[in-house]
Amino acid sequence: MIIQTTNAVALRCPDCGKIKYHVLSFFAFSGKKPVRFSCDCGAQLLSITTKDHKVYYLQLDCLMCETKHLYHYLFKDLWSSEALPLYCEETGLEVGFIGPRPKVRKCIANQERSLREMAEDLGFSDYFENPEVMYDILDELHKLAAEGKLSCQCGNMDVEVEVFADRVELRCPNCEALGIISAETKEDRKAMKNTWEIVLKAGALQWICRGKAKNRRRKSKE
Repeated sequence: MIIQTTNAVALRCPDCGKIKYHVLSFFAFSGKKPVRFSCDCGAQLLSITTKDHKVYYLQLDCLMCETKHLYHYLFKDLWSSEALPLYCEETGLEVGFIGPRPKVRKCIANQERSLREMAEDLGFSDYFENPEVMYDILDELHKLAAEGKLSCQCGNMDVEVEVFADRVELRCPNCEALGIISAETKEDRKAMKNTWEIVLKAGALQWICRGKAKNRRRKSKE
């Protein structure tokens, strides 16, 4: 039997809303002090304590209901080879995951599958230049992320996604690489559907899957 001694923690920040990945090590509890995780913006996300390495107590700052949740898990739960979801007790929604990094990443990708429905419910269709093209591009991005085909040249697999009216921007928080996907025309959608992998260039700005060249507010430095 293989026992996990290192797992990934993925949490959505209650302040800035971004998902952050952290490393949870069994040996971090050797001093019996709380293990704390914070966002880059400074917000407190999660603290974990244990007295005997048998029962672990978690305190989570929840994005959904803006309160703190307390959980307790056994050793086998926290160091399992499966992803452990952390739920908001008020809404029942998943707000974080702990487990092997590939499985945690898959859980996060699956959580984003309803992005099209959420955007439609919130009335974003009036915001996008071409809603159908944007939704299709977001669907394709989700597929790439779920398959581990969205990454940065610097080695980072946790690429941040920002959605604008006419484009999607991919950012690497490690090296500040930036990729821009145009999302206005059928050519943009076709270019995205023909893309099987996206790797950002470390420290550079690049246009990705631009179906048809035209004047833009931002220009590539390539």
